[in-house]
Amino acid sequence: MGRRFVLVEDVEKLLAEGQTEMELPQGTRFSPAAADLIKEKGIRVTFTSGPAADSAKSQELEENKGKTAEPGDAPVQSLIAVASSGRTINDPVENVAARSPYFLLFDRQGTLIEVLENPYRDASGGAGPLVADFLARRNVTAMVAGNFGVNLRASLEEKAVNYLEFSGKVEEAVRGLGRG
Repeated sequence: MGRRFVLVEDVEKLLAEGQTEMELPQGTRFSPAAADLIKEKGIRVTFTSGPAADSAKSQELEENKGKTAEPGDAPVQSLIAVASSGRTINDPVENVAARSPYFLLFDRQGTLIEVLENPYRDASGGAGPLVADFLARRNVTAMVAGNFGVNLRASLEEKAVNYLEFSGKVEEAVRGLGRG
């Protein structure tokens, strides 16, 4: 069975149905927001294949996604955020990074992990630093958009988040990042 990804929408649907348990195939990965919601709501996660010890270790690793790494911890998955005017990879990369309606988060292999609405899109001021903090807390280490304002650039640099200006569709940006 292929890898499966659990997004926050999947967990919200489960909760809306009144369920508090998830049974998933071994190797399932969770978005940081989904892992946080699972932990917050006390949802029991079990894996359907592999030895019990491996399942317990996988569950422990998934529960810790999105947390700040401490010395000796397993590495945290770094993500790429692409500012987008829409929720799909076929939508265009948004021109103004801090005012983008959505951020599409991808793993380093180019797999879409999560779609986030930008809570600072309509902020009266200071959207750049707020967006940089919002994305850095989700383990984003690279960001793609059409243009980056001075404040957002400075905030991304402060948080060691790389940024790249790109014009085109989200899918093209992610595919381009995979080269080299």
